[in-house]
Amino acid sequence: MSLRHRDHRTLTITWLLVVLVAALAAFGKLVEDYLTGDPIVRWDVEFAHWLHEHASSALVTFFKIVTLAGNAAVLGAIVFGVGFVLVRRGRANEAALLVLAFGGASVVNALLKLVFQRPRPELAFVHLDTYSFPSGHAAASSATFATMAYLLGCRHHSTAARIWIALGAAAAIALVGFSRLYLGAHYLSDVLAGISFGIAWAAGSVLVYTLWGERDVLAFLPSVLRSK
Repeated sequence: MSLRHRDHRTLTITWLLVVLVAALAAFGKLVEDYLTGDPIVRWDVEFAHWLHEHASSALVTFFKIVTLAGNAAVLGAIVFGVGFVLVRRGRANEAALLVLAFGGASVVNALLKLVFQRPRPELAFVHLDTYSFPSGHAAASSATFATMAYLLGCRHHSTAARIWIALGAAAAIALVGFSRLYLGAHYLSDVLAGISFGIAWAAGSVLVYTLWGERDVLAFLPSVLRSK
């Protein structure tokens, strides 16, 4: 490994740790605010009522489409499709990273819902039987889109291209998150907690991917699962 490559890897790991710690701190703060009934909990209800009162049927329809980008089935299909293409191109490690980011965030977030057991907002245009905190759509989309942005950014060395990729991912995450608020499926703190957790999970997943290095993940699968 060249000195330049080592320096770049060290810088990448440092930034990933910074993002991981910052995102976990934000998530922890939101958890604390929810558990202690801080003002954000009151703002949650007031903002939810305001959005519901000022909603339009056209925007409700629009956000019902937008919110599909954070749906587990839709995201899973996207990850499977992109992962399949990556494996076919000999980039199995990147495919494994996407699966870890999406799958891990979805499973852990579902467990977190069971821990906090927060009821959904009363006023809603979609009605779900699961718990509300943190938002699964926000968590899964944040983890998946952030990881995809990282992989795309690694393929483009232009600063301008990387900025556009980051902005695109941020816009997609924000739209999915806001769609959950507009439809009344979640409170604001649910969405912010989901995004914080999703970004933390993405940073942790990419950190594992970076530390894993050049070792081929396929070599660690049982021989019966490897392509012949």
